[in-house]
Amino acid sequence: MSSRPPVLEQLHAATERLAEIRLAQGWGLREMGRVLGVGAPTIHAYTSRALTTSTLPLLDAYARQLGCRVRVLLVEDDPGEQRHPWRDRMPHGEVCADTHGMTEAWRLQRNLHRLRREAGHSRDEFAAALGLRPITLWRLETNPAAADAAFTNVMVLARFFGYTLQLRLEREQPLAP
Repeated sequence: MSSRPPVLEQLHAATERLAEIRLAQGWGLREMGRVLGVGAPTIHAYTSRALTTSTLPLLDAYARQLGCRVRVLLVEDDPGEQRHPWRDRMPHGEVCADTHGMTEAWRLQRNLHRLRREAGHSRDEFAAALGLRPITLWRLETNPAAADAAFTNVMVLARFFGYTLQLRLEREQPLAP
């Protein structure tokens, strides 16, 4: 059994699915790296580094304090439609940085912040419940750069193949008595 937090298990499943998609489409790491302008080891590192992210488990712990959980979903952008060339799917053409990845994480951060405030929790008390300093929680809530590159790089790969890696916030089911 893995010692990864459940949210990282979901991310691992998404990266495994992306690897299957890559192989099914006949893309080797070297060829993909050449197209994206990075080395094949960098492409491989995108998925392996993603599983070392500290941000995603922290966002999930935050969500769980509010009775929610973070779900990682790999969603096909145009199911059943003709595939567009990869450059058309990338927000910045040939640049392999994907602002969508940052936006997806930023949207989750903002939703968590909103939920904390609606629940009436102060930043200080909530930080204490998470074992964080209040300034660390403030950065997590207000800084889009808190979504580390280790996590957002895998979103670039998803976009390349016509998929989006989404972070959904779901209410946990109440425990039965």
